[in-house]
Amino acid sequence: MNTKSLTLRWNKRHWVLLTSLLLVLCLVMPQWASAHAYVVKASPEENELLVTAPQRLTLEFNESLQTAFYNIKITDPDGNQADDGNVQIDPQRPHILETGLRSGLGDGTYTVSWKAVSADGHPISGAYVFHIGEPSGSPAGLKDLASGSGAAGGPLKWIVSFTDWIQYLGLSVMLGILAFLLLRIAPASLQREPMDVPGSYKLLWISYGAASFAALVSLPLNTLYESGVDLNQFSWALIGSALKLTSFGQIWMLQMLIALLIAVTLLSGYDLDRTIRVRIWSSYGTLLLVLGWLLTHAMTGHPAAAEQRVLAVTMNFVHLVAAAFWIGALTAMAVCLPLLTNRLPAKVRGEIYWVTLRRFMAWGMGAVAVLVATGIYGSLVILPAPVLTSLFTTAYGLVLIGKIALLVVMLVFAGYHTKRAKAATGERLSRSLKAELAAGAIILALAAILTHLSPGQPASAGPYQGTETTEDGSVITLQVSPNVTGENQFEVSIKRADGSVVKDLEQVTLSLTHLDMDMGIYEITIPKNETGIYKADDYISMPGNWSIKVHALTRSLDALDAEFSIKAAKP
Repeated sequence: MNTKSLTLRWNKRHWVLLTSLLLVLCLVMPQWASAHAYVVKASPEENELLVTAPQRLTLEFNESLQTAFYNIKITDPDGNQADDGNVQIDPQRPHILETGLRSGLGDGTYTVSWKAVSADGHPISGAYVFHIGEPSGSPAGLKDLASGSGAAGGPLKWIVSFTDWIQYLGLSVMLGILAFLLLRIAPASLQREPMDVPGSYKLLWISYGAASFAALVSLPLNTLYESGVDLNQFSWALIGSALKLTSFGQIWMLQMLIALLIAVTLLSGYDLDRTIRVRIWSSYGTLLLVLGWLLTHAMTGHPAAAEQRVLAVTMNFVHLVAAAFWIGALTAMAVCLPLLTNRLPAKVRGEIYWVTLRRFMAWGMGAVAVLVATGIYGSLVILPAPVLTSLFTTAYGLVLIGKIALLVVMLVFAGYHTKRAKAATGERLSRSLKAELAAGAIILALAAILTHLSPGQPASAGPYQGTETTEDGSVITLQVSPNVTGENQFEVSIKRADGSVVKDLEQVTLSLTHLDMDMGIYEITIPKNETGIYKADDYISMPGNWSIKVHALTRSLDALDAEFSIKAAKP
């Protein structure tokens, strides 16, 4: 049976069955944790009014925290330190962050700001207030604190994503070239021995060098990212803490060991003084080490915080390997294959070229099936419910849409290449293969970005405006601008059923309740005025879903009530 008929049989039968089976498994497997760590309960609660000063402040998170780069700062109404400086993660309950408070604290409003590193390796931070006795008003500078429970990092997050992307690219090219050499994608007639492929040695070393350099500089970059310190505060002690106390530091040391071993096996695989058997086995060793390096990446990010961590990491690893093989083997098709076929007599170059492409398509279809199935699975379990809503309303979902769109572009190119390979006519596919490869490189960039995005963080939807009608026909309108964590303007207007503005209100009260975290109720009171438009500048402390209840009381003691749901984003 020739390669072409084998490819067609798999195309019609086995790949459809395999893809269907994987998709069914995706739908029946359980979910894992879908976002960075966030506060589920605080004591004292947000905006809680206490009669006496508490002795301790406790923050309970939805998942474990890493034992490095965490802190809680509590300041009194005058801006002085109110905590005792003894911040710790409970050894028996690693999802609890707590600190003691100083004795003799007076009445007023206290500010709590905290930071930590979640189990998935992402820095998180937040701020809120509580009151002892009579509140003293919103503290100055509260809006400048890291509000909410979201990832920190700023521009540094994108630099870290860039180093991840370079590693993905380098490892993909290495995996694809090695697969091209060792899996005999090219017919045996093209090669005197598996390692005899023009350009392969140079490509392997270039991709290895790029991946190794990116991994090397990722240590100080990730240390800065996770610790949240300024560049002038960076020190070797911070790097030591990252290596000893964070999951990234431990994985980084493993990556460096793998990188050193790869250098040895690469040199051995192309050492002409060694036997062909030793060279081939050395190259298989390089292939296994590249897979090990990809596994270290699969062990970081969102799967690291999963309840079923082994399953999450396994699915992520398979997804990474499928993508890396497809993109890396495309590199071999675009760069090495033309150089290899040019060795042959002109009359047989075309035939061998198309046979090689058909062999690659047989492998490629398997990689695509696995890639699509694991991608759908990851989307279903990482994005918070409802999945379709999260897909279009979160930054994670929007980037994922871009990744899916580029995957469709790659599939279109793959279909075109498959058709040409079956026909075995026409010029070589140099330009279209490179175009497909470019789309794959961008997909890897988006994958690196997704690693550092929170699936639960809504994308900015702009200012909010909603209208509700009460039982007596009155219309209550609420506007929140800019509808992000930090300082916002809340505006309420109320009209009667006949369209006239209600001006005889004693006060309007807004009650804010976070729907994703147990942080209590935060109230904003707007006193009466003569305009009929009620405005207040106050803050939203956390991103996510909020319920805002509007309660208006008229001079005749009639109550007008309405409830609104908003999604606040990070600025």
